[in-house]
Amino acid sequence: MANFIKNTTFFVKTTPFSGSIRSFSTGLLAKGCCFLAILFFFTETLSAQPWLKSKKIIRMTNPAPATAPPPRDGLFLQPSGCQNALNYTPNPKHPEQTPLKLVRVNVHFVNTRSGKYNYTGDQGIAFAQDLIKEANKSLAENKHVWLPHGNEIPVLPTRYQLVLFPQPNRPIDKGVYFNNDDECAFYVHKGKDENLFDHRVVDRYAVGKDSIINLFIMPHQPDSMRSPHYSRTANGVGVMIYDAIKMAGIFETKWPASSYRGVFNHELGHFFGLQHAWYYDNCDDTPDHDNPCWDWTPNPPCDVKASNNVMDNNAQQNAWTPCQIGQIHFRMSTESNVERQYLVHNWCTLQPGEDLVIKDTVAWKGAKDLLGNITIAPGGQLSISCRVSMPEGARITVQPGGKLILDQAHLHNACGKQWEGIETPGSLFQKKGQVIFQGEIKIENTLRRVN
Repeated sequence: MANFIKNTTFFVKTTPFSGSIRSFSTGLLAKGCCFLAILFFFTETLSAQPWLKSKKIIRMTNPAPATAPPPRDGLFLQPSGCQNALNYTPNPKHPEQTPLKLVRVNVHFVNTRSGKYNYTGDQGIAFAQDLIKEANKSLAENKHVWLPHGNEIPVLPTRYQLVLFPQPNRPIDKGVYFNNDDECAFYVHKGKDENLFDHRVVDRYAVGKDSIINLFIMPHQPDSMRSPHYSRTANGVGVMIYDAIKMAGIFETKWPASSYRGVFNHELGHFFGLQHAWYYDNCDDTPDHDNPCWDWTPNPPCDVKASNNVMDNNAQQNAWTPCQIGQIHFRMSTESNVERQYLVHNWCTLQPGEDLVIKDTVAWKGAKDLLGNITIAPGGQLSISCRVSMPEGARITVQPGGKLILDQAHLHNACGKQWEGIETPGSLFQKKGQVIFQGEIKIENTLRRVN
């Protein structure tokens, strides 16, 4: 886990940096309309993120912090700066400026003691590995959303991937486990014995529960499957229970792992704060709809009403909107959020090939955990208005003709390690790059502030 102890601190009118605590929505709220939010959206968000200037996006809203009261009209006003999830949407022209986040997951196959209701051994390991690969493929190949029909919503990179994570210091551990337990082997999707939110299997068998998302692949109860009414809705179902996921209907169908990547990514979306997209979910690039179509057809109504959004119930589940991606990265990048502990902390030290070169005018208004050095080239300008973590040993170099603007910025190493600080090389015949301080600045864990 990351060490957040500050070793060396420089202050310029400092105030404590704070983040938002994770919040859960426990109900569905009706959408409202507010002129103030629309005005704020156009003046604050679209000016900061030009790639979101879509004709079909009218307004986007943000998840409320845990301390905020529920809105009376179903609308959260846009917070500013670091607390605005839309400032975390990746720039499609510079996706590398949103460093790739890695999510730790492991997989459990739950079975009875007889061992006949689920995958075992090498078959289970191979299926788990394929499921992670297929889920990552969808994340890497984000598709254009079908709803609203005829929209011009941008397709942004998701910039996160899943890692099958074994227990440390156990060479034979592959991050795949087999749990035989007659008492909690079965998943009952509906009916009087429904047990979607039963915690027993998680409490007994979760591995690395505070830092790894445990996926439990479970069989349906055989008696339930004999009912045609039950079995029609039992294939590929899942539920997220705080930091664990239960999925069922996999062994029974024997379908390939690619058939379940959408269900898995859907439940992971819930873990990172996303709600069902067909109703009020704090994103206005995911319109309300009656969710009538499982898949697209050439005939009405599913020629215009079918959805492929990952947070809808549909056959595709392969599209994330800008607002959804922004919400996910907001939660991943806010230090006080629980979800952050489930990421590989690859931002602590320098990663090969991850240096950034800023050649044009760039504004970072959301927090970032960088993996390499920053170089601001001649003619380039970088404005930082939030938290930026620099890896151990990294430096920010402002070349002659380059400009760095620190506006309410917080520069540090999120793991408490030291980085090299800000360098402005130059000579008698060459003017140094500019570093401009605006507002309250906090620079930590560095050997020097500006050199």
